[in-house]
Parts: sequence; structure tokens; C-alpha cells
Amino acid sequence: MTPPLSITPGEVHVWRTHLTRDTDTLILLKSLLSPDELARADRLRDQGKREEFIACRGFLRETVARYLDKDPAALRFETGEQGKPRLADGGPLRFNISHSGGLCLLAVTVGCDVGIDLEQRRDDLPYRDMARRYFSPRERDELFSLPDGEQLDAFYRCWTRKESWLKGCGTGFTQSSDSFDVSLLPGHPPALIAHRALPGEPARWSLADIAVPDGYCASLAIAGDRPVVRYLP
Repeated sequence: MTPPLSITPGEVHVWRTHLTRDTDTLILLKSLLSPDELARADRLRDQGKREEFIACRGFLRETVARYLDKDPAALRFETGEQGKPRLADGGPLRFNISHSGGLCLLAVTVGCDVGIDLEQRRDDLPYRDMARRYFSPRERDELFSLPDGEQLDAFYRCWTRKESWLKGCGTGFTQSSDSFDVSLLPGHPPALIAHRALPGEPARWSLADIAVPDGYCASLAIAGDRPVVRYLP
């Protein structure tokens, strides 16, 4: 039997897993999902994406259940207006999940909001057009001030930092992504620098880069002081 897990305030546990599963494991994970999760899976016409969704939600259930010492199938989730999952019965445990390119990251903490974003790097990404559409004037100026060979890495740093914060506060891209600035220059620590509509937000949040394999980029946002990040297999 898998032993329960514990976590203390000020910690963030970051779990990483690959989403490729054999048929028997997928059947087991699928048996843990709720009717609405199964309906979401069935709406995915691409078999690969459907299997990744099942693996991702099953992994979420198995891991969160270990912190609560509960049956994974018995957990009840609800989602915020923008789809951020949370436990329906409340409690202090907070979590956020992201997956890209067959890899999945899950961040778990207690007592404060958390967001995590993972992106697989694409060398053919039209990042300049995306930056002009989604980045703030400051971010665009800093990005395009860099040598061409450094811009793609800086784009992904900026993108994952922005999205992790948007996921952490639960708004997603319904909040204008050019209304706030994050750091992106090489050697500058991850930070929410300014928010023109909510000027108190930078003091409330800490950002951190997450160690991931080559070819990926990931960032974490947490409400409060910079956390102790523990990586789990």
C-alpha cells in the first residue's frame, strides 16, 4: 500500500511524470475518474490527447489522495470559472497541474494559491508574433533587445512565468496578459514586476523557475514568500 504524504506550510512539492501509459495502466487510471472527467475525455477526438488527459487526471487523483489519505476515486473536484481544479470539500491543500509534450508537472502546497506552467520548446514557434500579441510593452522591449539567439529562451521564460501567475490567481487569459510585467532577461530572478490594474499584486506573489528536462521550460507562481521547492519523482 502506498504510504500517505505530508507537506508543511512554505513548501511546494513539484511532481513530474510522463503521460505515456500502457493499456492496463490506462484502464486503471480511467476507473478513478468521475463521470464529468470521463465525459471530458470522450470529447477529445484525438486518441493520444484523450489518453494523455486520462493519465494526467489519474495522476492528479492518485497524488492528491496520498496527501489526504483517501481513495483516489472518492475525491471530488470542482473548477473555478476558468477551469482551475480544487477540492470540492475545501481544506488547506492547494494544487495546480500542467502538461505539454507528453510530460506533466503537478505542484502541491497548503494554505495559499499556486500555479504552474510547463511548455515544450518549439524552435519553429512564431514567438515574435505571439510576443507582440500577448506581452506587455516592457516585456516586448526587453525581449527584442536581446540577440536573436537568446530571444526564444527569453520568450519561454516570460510565457511560463506569465501563465503560471495567471493560473495561480485563477483568471487564466481572461485577464489581459499585457496588463502586467514579469522578468525575462538572462540572469534576472523570476518575478512579477508590476501590475497596472492591481498594483499590490507583485508584493503578494513569488515566482520560481522549475527544473525540467532539456527541450522544456516551466515556472511556478505562489501567493506569499518564495517557497522551498521539493522535487518528487
